Amino acid sequence: MKINLYYLIILSIFCTFNVTYGYETSKLSDLKTSQIELFSDTTNTSNLLKNLEYVSGLEINSNHEDFGGLSGLLIDNNFEFTAIGDQGIWINGKLVFNDNNELLSISNAKLGYLKNQKNIYLIQSGKSFNDAESVELFNGKFIVSFERKHRILSYDKIDGIPDLLYDKINLLDLPNNGGIEAMTSLKDNSLIFISEDLVTSDEKIVGFRLHKNKLSKIFLKKSGAFKPTDLSKLPSGDILMLERSYTPIKGARARISLIKYQDIIKNNLITPIYLDTIAPPMIVDNFEGISSIKSNNGGYYIFILSDDNFNFIQKTILLQFHWDGSLN
Repeated sequence: MKINLYYLIILSIFCTFNVTYGYETSKLSDLKTSQIELFSDTTNTSNLLKNLEYVSGLEINSNHEDFGGLSGLLIDNNFEFTAIGDQGIWINGKLVFNDNNELLSISNAKLGYLKNQKNIYLIQSGKSFNDAESVELFNGKFIVSFERKHRILSYDKIDGIPDLLYDKINLLDLPNNGGIEAMTSLKDNSLIFISEDLVTSDEKIVGFRLHKNKLSKIFLKKSGAFKPTDLSKLPSGDILMLERSYTPIKGARARISLIKYQDIIKNNLITPIYLDTIAPPMIVDNFEGISSIKSNNGGYYIFILSDDNFNFIQKTILLQFHWDGSLN
């Protein structure tokens, strides 16, 4: 019996090591950033932006085999950021700025792997379980939304073991690869999340508001081929919405809009206020993450992050804009 128990212990240790080996948190020491311009030439195209002012931008690269596919972005007031990716990864680090508050680089970047409630790395469970799309803070915890196997997980720490935030997400009839792309908290401590592809027959985008563990539907006015990909709460209580669009004729585009808090609470149909569209001849990619911080000089800095889909012709890009809060 002692020998059998001995081998059982050794086997258990080996299995645990085998399951976790290769998924430890890694410092991205090879992470490289290069500054990019919004426009590819020197033509005067400033009139293409109506409300936003371009500040800076980075192209981000790493040789880590799981770097890429970044779909959600969260930046705090200390310029620490957290991003999640659609293969069940997370990346955090710190944004570095110059004296003019222009984004220069990223420091102390790390990459790790999201876990499920059983302390198993999601990347080991396949695409149906690891397709993370949005990350936000809610009640002091990181919450992450997932497509395919639709759910929202709540993490005390992004590298920890999560709890299920709400147990009825899987009953919402969300499209397989068009689920909860956009998510943020509201100032009344409720949570709003919007489907990418759940659209009514009369062209309304379907979203949901979770308040005191009760779920209600919200509807947004749809515009063209644009689909919501992320949300960011402003100190006022209003929220910013990022959308993306791709058509063979117009190519890739991204749009940033404002949604008033009162519209969410009072109106049956929310009509976003369009701030600006990022489209050629601007640098544009598959932008899926948005976050914002208040500027010391007034207004807000808005950051949008692209998902390269692990496609060699696409890039991981982080763009920084300034919005003074007015509407033109």
